[in-house]
Amino acid sequence: MVVEKRPLTSMPQYNKVIHKCNLFGNKREPSEIWRDYGGDQLKDQDLYFVSELQRNGLRIQRKTGRGTWSETETYQNVKDEVDEINGKSNLDVIGRKRKFRYENGNTSEDHAVWLLDEYSLFKKACKNGTSSNCYDFDVVICRLRRKGNMDNSWKKRKCSSQDQSNKKMKRDQSTRR
Repeated sequence: MVVEKRPLTSMPQYNKVIHKCNLFGNKREPSEIWRDYGGDQLKDQDLYFVSELQRNGLRIQRKTGRGTWSETETYQNVKDEVDEINGKSNLDVIGRKRKFRYENGNTSEDHAVWLLDEYSLFKKACKNGTSSNCYDFDVVICRLRRKGNMDNSWKKRKCSSQDQSNKKMKRDQSTRR
């Protein structure tokens, strides 16, 4: 696999599907980025970005706005399922998926409401895991979503099921009398 390393500014424009925006080291809050790229007009959809990684020595800078992107779980390796040359099954690790949550110390409504999935590729497929801070390219694809949309639908379902349970309990109590 040959991948040309070019800066983000020279990448083709993907219009409304994938936007170019540096999500790491940005001075804007996730809600501002969401609004600026039309997220408020989306219903139950996510925004996708091509983003440059901002390095701080060996580490990746995860600050944005007044907070930071904190990893929520252990990264998942992305594996190649089929070798296209010979058609055989191939489970080489070709990239990584990491999940983050925006945190800013409870100082705004953005705290813990924004989720970010980051997808990165490796230059060469590797059979064993590498360091979680290892990036072969300075560009990643990110999916930004608002947790509140998911939570509200969950709360509605939970409330309606609790209401049904309460109604049933009241009926049961009234039939016992």
